[in-house]
Parts: sequence; C-alpha cells; structure tokens
Amino acid sequence: MFGLSYIVGLLGVAVTFSFFDPKAIPGIWHMRMVNILFRHLLWHKERTLTAFPFRAPAAPSTIFRSHHTRTYCSTVEIDMNIHKSNSTFYTDLDLSRLELLMTLFKDALTPLSPRATLAAEHAYSRRNRRRPLIAALGGVACLFRREIKPYQRYDVITRVLTWDDKWLYVVSYFVKPGSAQGSRIAEDQIFASAISRYVFKKGRQTVTPAEVMRHSGLLSDETWPSDVDIAARRRDHPALPHRDLTRDIAVVDGKEDTWTWLDVEMERQRGLSFAHYFSGLNDLQSMSV
Repeated sequence: MFGLSYIVGLLGVAVTFSFFDPKAIPGIWHMRMVNILFRHLLWHKERTLTAFPFRAPAAPSTIFRSHHTRTYCSTVEIDMNIHKSNSTFYTDLDLSRLELLMTLFKDALTPLSPRATLAAEHAYSRRNRRRPLIAALGGVACLFRREIKPYQRYDVITRVLTWDDKWLYVVSYFVKPGSAQGSRIAEDQIFASAISRYVFKKGRQTVTPAEVMRHSGLLSDETWPSDVDIAARRRDHPALPHRDLTRDIAVVDGKEDTWTWLDVEMERQRGLSFAHYFSGLNDLQSMSV
C-alpha cells in the first residue's frame, strides 16, 4: 500500500515535469497525437478551409500554405553529444505532419467514420466503399544541418511540396523561432529539413492526391490550353503567399493572394523536381548487401 508521502512525491515530480519540461512526461507524444485527431475529426469538424457545404474551392495557394509549430529540445531528447538526438526529429515530424493533413484534408480523411466517398465508379469501390480513407506514410528522409541545444526553442514548418498520381510529398523545416517571415528562409536559420510522402488508401484502393484535394475543395477542375508554356511563365510566377494555415488572410508583401490555378500547377511541377530525387531511393532495395 502506497503511503501519502509517496503519492505526494509522485505528484510533485509530475508537476515539476509539467512546468519545466512537459515534453518529458511519459505518454505526452501519444496524448498530443490523440488531441490533434480529436480536435479536427470531432470537436472542430465543421471548421473547413472551403466554402462548405457548396464545395467552392479555397484560394488556389491554400494547398501550399504551411503549418507552424513552436517547440523545444527536451531533456529526454538529448543524446551523448549533448544536443537533440537525430531520432527525435521524427517524433516532431509526426505531430507537424498530422496537424497539416488534418487541417487540409479532414473532410476527406475518415479514419473514425467510413463514408462512401471518392471514386465511387472504381472497380474496388463496392468492396471498399465502407472502409475508411487514410493517409499512410510511405517514407521519410531528413537532412541535418545544425545542432539544436538542450532547451533551445525552434519552429517546425510543414507544407505540401508536390504530388503525383500516387504520392503526396510533404516538406518540413526545423528553423530558429520567427525566422520564417516570408516565403523563403535563410539557410543559416535552418537546423534540419525533411521530405515525407503519403499515399491515400481506401481499403486496398489507392486514391490519387488530386482526387482527395478536389473532394476537399483544395484543387479546381480548371484547365488551360495545352500550348501554354509553363516553363516560360515561371519568371512571372508570384511568390508563395506568406500565410500560416491558422490565419484567414493570405498576404504577399502586404498584398492579397494573387495566385491562379496555373500557378498551382507551376508550383507542383517545381516541387516534383525535388521529389524525383527522393523517389529515386526506391531502387535502393536492388543494391547488394
């Protein structure tokens, strides 16, 4: 039987951790993940980025806007070199990516309540129509540039990089607090950068990222003449609006968002040039050991 002093001691330790190092509390990562799912899928389900229920597309640049999270290097994240352990970058990525996906696609992702949505005409749809649509992580690569010292604060900035017929690519940056004041971040402000890819699955059926985006009102069916030279138009391509997804107004140097759907396609193709190198790692399994 535990005595009162023992219980008081445990409470004291818990309060100390909560005040000085909340990330060190056992199970806190899992609680934060559950909290993100709860907020987006249950509590704030009605808060969307589009003109629901009319499905009017959001502003064109919305799909590329970033999500910002501020955190710090906890004592449980320190390695033998007395800085943030490389492996702990991935736990921060899990939280940042989940927040981004839920913010953008929570009306399409249905892990808690399967619905008969998306690709109803697909051959697998009869079998999979009542199965949930989920985003499955298919790979991560992280480049480390500068150390993060104990208790040092940093921002994790995550946004959609690009997509193809199967994969949605997401890019994340670990940066010094407040350094992301525009569409570009100075290299000396970056601690690490990472690229991840997701595939949308409904049972055994793969749903294309473009289809999920259209269902979420983040991509238009608008097309342009086939003779449009996208490469030639890049010199007039406006900068990506500096906007956190938690804000309502997009601003580019004090001006409103001027992006068009053609600009979205141009940005997607620009991102594919980076994603191509990441996808090249698929052939790594063919190497001998």
